[in-house]
Amino acid sequence: MQYVTAVMANIGPSGKTGLLKINNRPMIDYVLDSVPDDTEKILILSRYDTMEEYREIAEEYDADVEETVDDSFDVRFQLEPIFKKVKAEGLLALSCNTPLMKREVLEFLRSIITNFSAAIPRPYFDKPEFIPAAYRVEPFRNAMEANPSLPMDKLVKHVKNILYLSAQSFKIFDDKLKFLTRVQNAVEARKAGQILQGYE
Repeated sequence: MQYVTAVMANIGPSGKTGLLKINNRPMIDYVLDSVPDDTEKILILSRYDTMEEYREIAEEYDADVEETVDDSFDVRFQLEPIFKKVKAEGLLALSCNTPLMKREVLEFLRSIITNFSAAIPRPYFDKPEFIPAAYRVEPFRNAMEANPSLPMDKLVKHVKNILYLSAQSFKIFDDKLKFLTRVQNAVEARKAGQILQGYE
């Protein structure tokens, strides 16, 4: 299955969270490093004001930078332009502030959508994680067209054959589920940097 990877880099008050330095590298680098090699394309979704800064990083990964709304909007509206634009069958959606992401987790999510409409982590019973997640494009595009105002937690009820994944599903790859850790500031970035050094 052909799929593209979208990395949300529109996070934080100024949309620069992905540029926070971890061990002298922009945090988004670690997320981009985790993207499986067989992705057809990487798209970095940024606010207009930070597009140039992310373009410098994108060049190293042969990625494109696309403009999107800020992260105060529901994830459905952040991703919708990509669902409408891409021609690939699948979409892997990531966040720029998850530097502890593991490639094995993403390969697992991607493999599931060969048989399901989406693979959505749900580490807690009532809290699905719509990012990171993997989606088949067509059923979600159709649902978005039919339901133009629904947020993602309501939209998914209009898409059949979604697989929600418990915490246990990921422990073979990451027993402490660190891949879900979201870094928001310099203090958290330093902690993530220490963890990443331990991986080396």
